[in-house]
Amino acid sequence: MRVCIIGAGAVGGLLGGLAAEGGHEVCFAGSPSSMRELAARGLRLVLPSGRLRLRKVLTADLAPARWRPELGIVALKRHQLRELGTLPPAARASELLVLNAEEGRPLLGFTLLTSVMLQHGEVELASARSVLLLPRHDAVRELAVSWKAAGLEIVETDAPEALAGSFFLWQLLFLPAALCHSTLGHLLAAEAGREIASGVLEEGLAAFRRLGRPLRKLPLHDPQDLAQRLARRPEEFDAAGLLPDREYNSLLQSILRQQKTEARELNERLVRQAAEAGLGAPWNWRLAQKVGRVVQAGFFRDPGELRRALV
Repeated sequence: MRVCIIGAGAVGGLLGGLAAEGGHEVCFAGSPSSMRELAARGLRLVLPSGRLRLRKVLTADLAPARWRPELGIVALKRHQLRELGTLPPAARASELLVLNAEEGRPLLGFTLLTSVMLQHGEVELASARSVLLLPRHDAVRELAVSWKAAGLEIVETDAPEALAGSFFLWQLLFLPAALCHSTLGHLLAAEAGREIASGVLEEGLAAFRRLGRPLRKLPLHDPQDLAQRLARRPEEFDAAGLLPDREYNSLLQSILRQQKTEARELNERLVRQAAEAGLGAPWNWRLAQKVGRVVQAGFFRDPGELRRALV
């Protein structure tokens, strides 16, 4: 199948590289600088099963004039989606799958995994368990064979948009982990980190309940399950602090690279939704205010220091 990956970052590079290794014709579209790097250096993937290198990578600006994809995959951050202009001809697919958006997309999917951009053209799949939530669609199913062969779990759904609320609430935890230059596992291994995470999730869940917005269970990282575990069995998270963990979320990666980021956006959106429901969301509000501190003065040393700054 001919596939165009729009956005050659950590997720786009991972999925596109695995698709190419699986025998599909893959073309990448992205910023001029990232496309030059890919064309010159190729793409390297660091996987739990080993390393994979694609020496020749096709980019949209170098694709043959008549090359047209059968499926396009949009792997962009929210602000990049809003700023997305006219696509080059090689990226104009008849079917378009948009990852990790909220609504109103032709085909919608979600990535429950951590992919880390080590440098341009080098991506590591860092999550211990990786799940793709994908719409039931013949072209997507054909492509997913390559991802499954690499160890990613594929979950098909008839209504992926119904999962958007739970995915949004899970992502609220990206910010406190990023502010501590940490992973979610290490954040939750600390008592102070668990207190922050519980506050963030409970505010989100309360707002959704008050607004009458149903939440569909995620197969991994489900926010309702996580909130219950934090309340009932917090000791389950202690051991994660002793284990090596490279699951650095996308917010932290953007901050470290001094790239434009959505560090405040999700948590501030929850604050607005809570206000709409007549509720406060102080944990999410205060976290959003600490982004500037990190940019100017550096990361918090640990969850304890972050908690003291929030209360």
